[in-house]
Amino acid sequence: MINLLNGKGQLGSILQEQIKNIQTTKNIFIYHTWNVWDKSQDAQKKEYKKFIDFVDKNKDNGRIVFISTYSEGNNYYVHYKQKSEAHLISSCNDCLIIRLPNLIGNKGIFNRLKNKECEPYGEIEIMSLEDASANVLSLLNYDGLVKCFTIKGEMISVITLDKIIHTF
Repeated sequence: MINLLNGKGQLGSILQEQIKNIQTTKNIFIYHTWNVWDKSQDAQKKEYKKFIDFVDKNKDNGRIVFISTYSEGNNYYVHYKQKSEAHLISSCNDCLIIRLPNLIGNKGIFNRLKNKECEPYGEIEIMSLEDASANVLSLLNYDGLVKCFTIKGEMISVITLDKIIHTF
């Protein structure tokens, strides 16, 4: 049985629909719930504590799959995601961490660019929601020693991305 925790939002909706087609003999928990909007220390510490409580209560009840990020942002969101990854690997024998890039959707950087809330610069790695979901689901029955996977997207100039967003 596959249990999607939270399952809200753009990726959660796709995962919720696609897990119906996945066969597994294990009890799997996909942890896909985190406050990505408030990156303050208090908000992120709260998310971290929720995750630690979940892991500690469920580490012997099946596989825990943690959807994370490989952002290198110097903020509490990244800090507490990394702490969560470390706790999961060190305390749970049957776990996976899946790090995803920025996802193409109507939130986050895409929405900020669309609303001209930020200046475009540099490069960004992006992936479609459908590809992210397919990559997560393809790893659910993985059985090996490596516990952390980084799913690569496509690099694009943020200036080009901004032009694409404002062309359509």
